[in-house]
Amino acid sequence: MDHRHIAAQELEVMGAFRSPWLRPAFHAVDREAFAPARFWSPVADSEGLYPVIDRDLDEDVWRRTVWGTHASLVTQMNDGATRVEDGPARGDFSSSISALDIAFEKLHQLDLAPDHRVLHLGTASGYDSALLCERVGPGRLTTLEYDGALSAWGRQNLHAAGYAPTAVCGDGLEGWEPTAPYDRIIATASVRRIPDAWRHQAAEGALIVTPYTTAYGSGGALLKLTVDAEGVATGRFVGSAFYMLARSHRSTRHLDPPAEFTRTSSRIDPAELLGGTWGQDFILGLTLPDISLTKRGDGETRQVQFWDATGTDVTIVNYHRWWKPDAVTVYGPRNLWEEVVGAYSRWKHAGGPHYTRYGLTVDDTGTRPWLDEPAHGVGPGTP
Repeated sequence: MDHRHIAAQELEVMGAFRSPWLRPAFHAVDREAFAPARFWSPVADSEGLYPVIDRDLDEDVWRRTVWGTHASLVTQMNDGATRVEDGPARGDFSSSISALDIAFEKLHQLDLAPDHRVLHLGTASGYDSALLCERVGPGRLTTLEYDGALSAWGRQNLHAAGYAPTAVCGDGLEGWEPTAPYDRIIATASVRRIPDAWRHQAAEGALIVTPYTTAYGSGGALLKLTVDAEGVATGRFVGSAFYMLARSHRSTRHLDPPAEFTRTSSRIDPAELLGGTWGQDFILGLTLPDISLTKRGDGETRQVQFWDATGTDVTIVNYHRWWKPDAVTVYGPRNLWEEVVGAYSRWKHAGGPHYTRYGLTVDDTGTRPWLDEPAHGVGPGTP
């Protein structure tokens, strides 16, 4: 069975070959040359373990998975502490070969021309780097990988396939000044803020395409920014993109609230607000960038806990009998639940706009989210 042909047909039906160069690049780069003999499936089994796909045990399943359109190939767990040789495992994904559908959507959004200089962040296996080389040539591509073992593996795969871009082991969030400025910057890990280095190393008119995640929600969206002559990056979210976070952008939870607290009621059923889509949560996270949450318990013990970036403001909300005067416990001066309810109310009042109507403006003063156009800012205190 020609799995590459089947994958190409599905990508064509999906419109993933909208950019004319993508189809020849797809056929020129053998995805199998960048896939390890063993990797984890991203779908856990009934015991919560991620199965291993092993080429030596079942080559047809391995090949069908490699050329599958919608699933990623998990190539590292727990930052390398878990070995694929040890079989099915549980833990946190820390590297993968992206699913074909999102990989080609990102490349389409990059609007890449043969004369562009490209900064690629997250070499990993080298597959995406090879596709980029097919468009701009290895001499115009710089690819960075944070993890030393992954960097060496990706470089080896690229060289074996006949590609020799500038491949660097380093922190992609710092960019790579020696080969700047760049016409295009593309990331294969999600970020919670746009690094200043990306804007400062971008040429005028450059595009930045990156997955973007908030502290509030677990979902993510694909952000496409244009950088002007002053280094100001502006653009909107153009689709969904569920990616692992860049390592320095991972969530940390260090809570240090005051001992004193106040109690109050909720003005909305928590189940209504917290049972929405990932897109709703993503928008709330854009407008409340310093608030995180975790849910716990069930039935009468069901709760949600919110905390701010400093860990000094913490709010706990009980789902059960939420209208009672002791349903919400507030540590610190900020009632974080009230802030979340306010952001949700503003979003509902605006008609519940889709996340693709939102965008960001990023400059040296910070990040400003907006709805429909940069002049319509959203966030705390915004009507």
